[in-house]
Amino acid sequence: MRSWCDYLAAAAAYVVVGRIFSKRASGAKLLFYDLRADGCKLQIMADARVSELDENGFLLLHNEVRRGDIVGIVGHPGKSQKGELSIFPVKFTVLAPCLHMPPSLHFGLKDQETRYRQRYLDLIVNNNVRSIFQTRSHIIQFVRRFLDERGFLEVETPMMNMIPGGAAARPFVTYHNDLDMQLYMRVAPELFLKQLVVGGLERVYEIGRQFRNEGIDLTHNPEFTTCEFYQAYADYTDLLTLTEQMISQMVLKIKGSYKIRYHADGPDKDPIEIDFTPPWRRISMLSELETCLGEKLPQPLESEECRKKLVELVDKHGVNCPPPQT
Repeated sequence: MRSWCDYLAAAAAYVVVGRIFSKRASGAKLLFYDLRADGCKLQIMADARVSELDENGFLLLHNEVRRGDIVGIVGHPGKSQKGELSIFPVKFTVLAPCLHMPPSLHFGLKDQETRYRQRYLDLIVNNNVRSIFQTRSHIIQFVRRFLDERGFLEVETPMMNMIPGGAAARPFVTYHNDLDMQLYMRVAPELFLKQLVVGGLERVYEIGRQFRNEGIDLTHNPEFTTCEFYQAYADYTDLLTLTEQMISQMVLKIKGSYKIRYHADGPDKDPIEIDFTPPWRRISMLSELETCLGEKLPQPLESEECRKKLVELVDKHGVNCPPPQT
């Protein structure tokens, strides 16, 4: 039996590996496989006439190959009768057999609970899920590069705190055995980042996980990633400009356009278009709120009269605003 290296030494021999997604036969001695890896698809034309195996060995091997198997192939490139780029294998090896038949690509995997509980299966069957993972990675890479180029220093702050500060959120509670004390998983890195600014690190940021022991649904997870950055001697107008530049440039870099289409009500509903083209319109929250409500809020905002008016408006418009209503 020749080794893989022997085949590679031959002219125009290529090695491909991947998972089999479909298998089609055109007689006993010619089989077509769809191989997928790294988001790409390649057709494999297994022909008994060019295989290293004799006819019985060829039939025995390919009768055992199933959808979902991970295979390694050494062969030569060519085209099928329909002109599709294909690999004609000389050596065909099952590297890892699939013990549970995956759903077919035709019907896909649509059950939401199965998709989220078995992420690996979701990635195998639904190719568009890969792009979501890639886009998330591109976003984090862009934000990190954007802030680094403007002199911000990336830091890491403690995940466990004696006091759950930085945000009004219910924390997860843990216990430190060696210190014999109760600690809280952080709900925000804000306080530590501000301490670094006080200490002289005038531009800092952190991209990291936060933990909030609260509600959970398809858009809210108890553990999630945030980016917080702080800059000394800057005011809110500087932050408005920086945020506009970051988001608009990120959308243009990743999507190739300032305009994106977003399925706000799910993939089965019509998408909406969001335009990130700068400059963005800047509004005063209070004046815009009064315009949308069609009412003037009493002044000063700290007065009891204003508080009662806001409570009345909350009830009128069905806004969930639990106590304390201050």
